[in-house]
Amino acid sequence: MSGGAIDLTLWKVLTFLFVGVALLWETRPAYGLAYLGLLLFFIFQYCQGKATERLMVERLVGECYLFPDDTRSLTLQVTNPTLWNFAWISIADRIPAQLMTGKRPKRSVFALSSRSSQEVTFQITARERGVYCLGPLDVFVGDFFGIRTQRFGVVQEQTVVVFPPIYQIADLALPARLSFGSFKALWRMHPDPTRLAGLRHYQEGDRLRSIHWPATARTQTLQVKQFDHTVTATCVVFLDLYKGNYAVSKFHVGTELAITTVASLVNYLIQRGEACGLVSNAILAEYSSENVVASHEGALQILPRQGIAQLTQILTVLAGVKAQEKKDFLHLLTECAHLSEGAAIWLWVVPKDTPELIERAWNFVKKGRQVLIFVVDEVCHQELLHSSPDSPLQVFHISTEGAIVS
Repeated sequence: MSGGAIDLTLWKVLTFLFVGVALLWETRPAYGLAYLGLLLFFIFQYCQGKATERLMVERLVGECYLFPDDTRSLTLQVTNPTLWNFAWISIADRIPAQLMTGKRPKRSVFALSSRSSQEVTFQITARERGVYCLGPLDVFVGDFFGIRTQRFGVVQEQTVVVFPPIYQIADLALPARLSFGSFKALWRMHPDPTRLAGLRHYQEGDRLRSIHWPATARTQTLQVKQFDHTVTATCVVFLDLYKGNYAVSKFHVGTELAITTVASLVNYLIQRGEACGLVSNAILAEYSSENVVASHEGALQILPRQGIAQLTQILTVLAGVKAQEKKDFLHLLTECAHLSEGAAIWLWVVPKDTPELIERAWNFVKKGRQVLIFVVDEVCHQELLHSSPDSPLQVFHISTEGAIVS
């Protein structure tokens, strides 16, 4: 802790004068003033300063995760391990404006006796998506005589992560025809051993484990099992946060709606038990995670996984992403397509479904992918809005009004 105090130079100078007068006159009143000055302005302040340096201030909670409009109480613990009694202590935390409950919180003032501790609680309210840092702390300590107030800075910071809001699919004004889950593949890629479709004659190269021995014994010729080819709905969501693709007049609304859409889709998929990942050309403003792979400059990737931990990881990253102007979405698809080869469904969240984007989508469809495009601004290909639910390429329009509905 570093110290700061009210200037007591004048009182200290007077104390030295009292000592000089006491030594010169050698009277009781002079000695009394000298002793009182030494006690109040030197010995007492020195002892309190040493005790203050040993004060321990600790945050009882680590990282804090909130959604917009959530309110959370945070607690500090102040411990006095010394024999010194403090007349009063006050602590002020540096809280970003986006986490303020309205007015600046009042500083609590409390006395702290020797070898005791005190908990201090204050509230924060999440206003908007982001990653915020609380602290450092300002600690104020006063004496019993009101002579001096000492101020110390304590480096006890705390990260508060505010997730993007999550909406239901209906709240995003999307039609309830999103078919996720295990489904029959449009191209025969991965045979499903649980779905027997029939038998055929043995061909050179067939594995022995695929031979159907009862049918072989009955027909006296080698018969091989035929399976339906299915793929599991391993999904990867691609988020376009290239500044040049968003209209300047709608930049903030468009990018926030895109991030909200991704958060809602990821929540929808993972809650259904699917494996889901994230790829984006965004940049992380303040928060970095060990599970985020920066495979290329200006690209973020989270590998597809299942479970609530994966959802929390993706939401944490989305809380801290910002748009950039170095890598556009088409370059992102070119550089990161091979990183998501195992995914059957690709979900693209973009401002517009441009002709170049649709052409690229058809190229991936020909390779066996199902591509779902979620447009947050203007839909250019109206005919794709009415595609069959079985179509490998579909376009959905995200309504700004629909996203606001709770």
